[in-house]
Amino acid sequence: MNPRKVRFVTLAASATFSVAVVPALSGCAAEPAGAEGASPAPTQVARAAEPADSVLVLGSADPAELALTASQTFFDAAPVVVLAAAGDVAAQATAAAVAAPLTAPVLLVGGGISDGGVRTELDRLGAVAVVEVAEDPVPPGGAQSGGADASDDGSEALEGLDDVTSVRLDVDALTPEGEIDPRDLEDLQDALPARGEADVLTEVLVLSQPGEAQVAAVATARAAGALPVEVAGGDPRADASVVETISQAKALAVVGIGAEFGTSQELGWRVRAAESGVLLPSGTQLVLAGDARYVAVGADAVTSRLEAVDAEDAAEALADARTAADAFAAESGGPAVPVVEVRATRSSSSAGTDGDYSTEVPADELRPFVDAAAAAGVHVVLSFEPGRATFDEQVAEYAGLLALPGVGVALDVSARRGAVRSGTVDAAEVEAVAVLLGETVRSGALPQKLLVVQTPAADAVRGLADLDAGAGELAVVVQSIASGGYERRVDAWDGVVSGSPTDAVPGWTTGSSDPALDVAGVLALEPAPRYVAAAP
Repeated sequence: MNPRKVRFVTLAASATFSVAVVPALSGCAAEPAGAEGASPAPTQVARAAEPADSVLVLGSADPAELALTASQTFFDAAPVVVLAAAGDVAAQATAAAVAAPLTAPVLLVGGGISDGGVRTELDRLGAVAVVEVAEDPVPPGGAQSGGADASDDGSEALEGLDDVTSVRLDVDALTPEGEIDPRDLEDLQDALPARGEADVLTEVLVLSQPGEAQVAAVATARAAGALPVEVAGGDPRADASVVETISQAKALAVVGIGAEFGTSQELGWRVRAAESGVLLPSGTQLVLAGDARYVAVGADAVTSRLEAVDAEDAAEALADARTAADAFAAESGGPAVPVVEVRATRSSSSAGTDGDYSTEVPADELRPFVDAAAAAGVHVVLSFEPGRATFDEQVAEYAGLLALPGVGVALDVSARRGAVRSGTVDAAEVEAVAVLLGETVRSGALPQKLLVVQTPAADAVRGLADLDAGAGELAVVVQSIASGGYERRVDAWDGVVSGSPTDAVPGWTTGSSDPALDVAGVLALEPAPRYVAAAP
């Protein structure tokens, strides 16, 4: 015996589990299977379960329910199960540390799952022993320490399980590094029934958020052989290191633990995007990641006659974008992403052959510039001036370019000729573009796309505040493009900020074709714009 206080005891299983707790290693408890004079029990084996789908979300917000669902998801059989109280954070930490060495799921008692639910799961797993993590056991006749109720140890959950051995593990059986003490683990293994080599998972990732609610469920997944990956915020696209991990793993299955991951379908396309490993100029797969600011310059000089962008003009436009972004980064101290806005279509005074009063640059003629921008780490925004065409009709014609990462869309509302009033549009038409781009992102496993709504006033987009832009496929910017003096543009900006959807970012248009000329003035706006574009 180790020369220290014994940290666990074995309890004789009974119908009520109301027997007094006695030190197992003193020889006062029921003999474990295989002891002299006892019939050896058959060897039990833990068997992990393959997740039912390639991408799955366990979405409960209740720790006990999450723990139960994780056990059902990751284990077909488990001869040993670890129990901890749902309200005891320290006990859950100890339970989580011992779960993997024992290849045992962790269940929580006293929480959102009834004792009957816990018993049903123990029976399904074929459990022959449980490890109850709690404070030091109470000696016969002793008083409860700290006023704890006897039911806190999980004994009531074991009522009626006559063939289950219970072993108590002290909540303090952790090293300073948060691992189970090797001596306690050795003693614990000796007290448990003999078990064969476990059948565990390979090539399964488990995504979780930092926090206490997922501790037991994540421990169960790890015990089954899954690789845990912490994803703050619930979106794997938001962290370059998580994207790299998912991309390199090429897992057979990915399970998100926690409601923050959304539905299984939503997590599915986000994981597929992460598997591509492609990062945007922001450094992640999200456009406006962290406090990144986008700084856009126009490319009118390279498409003034709606011709293809040649190499010399392309290099100049890309250099201008980087210079402007660097100026904002230096002044603000935060990251700035260079953007070049290219007019894919331009409003025209003549109807043209298609009668839409808009002239289009062939998509294939813009491809060399898009490729050059990608190589230079510059984001590209295709601007649309549709005339009498609808925005979604025109955007659909550039599907090939939009299937590339780092290519977004800007909708110039002022260039929309409508039957009622030109320069205005219904939010439904913008939403149609959002649907198209969202499908492009999901089907192409792409990083998030940028959708810029360029409007001279908040009421130019009817129903703007209720704009539905999907489930995170897009980052939406509502850019004020009002002309005139600074005060007039600030007034328009205030209106756009107050009238924008809650999940949209307001954008500002400078009074110059070079955004770097007014860095301090732009950053003084409240809120400071996350998207800054040059005047047309």
